[in-house]
Amino acid sequence: MRKPFLKYAPLFLLCSMVVLAPGVATATGKARLTPTSPTDAPAATSSAGERAAQLYREGNRFYDEARFVEAEARYQAAWDLQQSFDVAGNLGNVELEVNQPREAAEHLLYALNTFPLGEKEEKKRFLEQRLAEAKAHVGTLRIRVNVDDAEVLIDGKLIGHSPLDAQVFVDPGKHTIEARRSGARTSTSLLVARGSDQSIALSLDAGSNLPLVVAGGAVGLLGVASGVTFAILSTAKGKSAAAEPSPSQRRSDLRDTQTTLANLSFWSFIGGGVVLAGTAVYAISTSSRTLPAPRTGLTRIHAVPLVTADAKGLLVGASF
Repeated sequence: MRKPFLKYAPLFLLCSMVVLAPGVATATGKARLTPTSPTDAPAATSSAGERAAQLYREGNRFYDEARFVEAEARYQAAWDLQQSFDVAGNLGNVELEVNQPREAAEHLLYALNTFPLGEKEEKKRFLEQRLAEAKAHVGTLRIRVNVDDAEVLIDGKLIGHSPLDAQVFVDPGKHTIEARRSGARTSTSLLVARGSDQSIALSLDAGSNLPLVVAGGAVGLLGVASGVTFAILSTAKGKSAAAEPSPSQRRSDLRDTQTTLANLSFWSFIGGGVVLAGTAVYAISTSSRTLPAPRTGLTRIHAVPLVTADAKGLLVGASF
């Protein structure tokens, strides 16, 4: 005895909810999601929608005749024109019939993820059952990348950008999973078994934090500039003190001010130099983890205070 199947109009044909209607069984007894008739729905509002609706109806007819290859081609063409949960459900269902479990899992998952509120629970259970059948023949991967907007590739083919959807389906066998962004890349190889469900975590170095580098550079330069300013003022006070008679209170006050400005200059140079050196080390070290480091390069930065009778400052050097 033949079983009834689920049937409803494709979403790109309807502006309101349709109802479940009985129908005849398919040649294999499998359920499918179909419109009640080609004339039950209002006309599509675009040429693409009209063509998709026509292909959808042709797919239903071929499915009823157990011509699954032709049905899959029509559903796929309709899906390429306009995507909806019911087309995805029918496409995934027939893809199982033509031995395309990976594609079937992708479309059935889409149908479940976009399942409309108010639809009958038996339709959802049907899609869940078919998805379970598809997943039993493929591997399920859950890929996480530690940074957003990284390209994720499987066997060299781009599948999307992080963060990815929860599940990615692959055929059983060996696969290479790769993530890359801004010149940084990482990859891993794994053997995927039929019906397996694996989680893969890929870690990419995010590179230098540009705002932090800019802020560090600005603070360091400000410190150096302050040191220069204080050094100039200190020198001016020293010249003024030398012009005053000795001993005098004026000369003593000027010498005290000169000493204070000299100390401010010294510590401004020290502070600015340390900040600049630290920022440079951070930028270089984070860049070297992103891009291959040359065999010979900057390995050490050092800063030494320079104080003489004529000048005060900071001597910055590097080792190669």
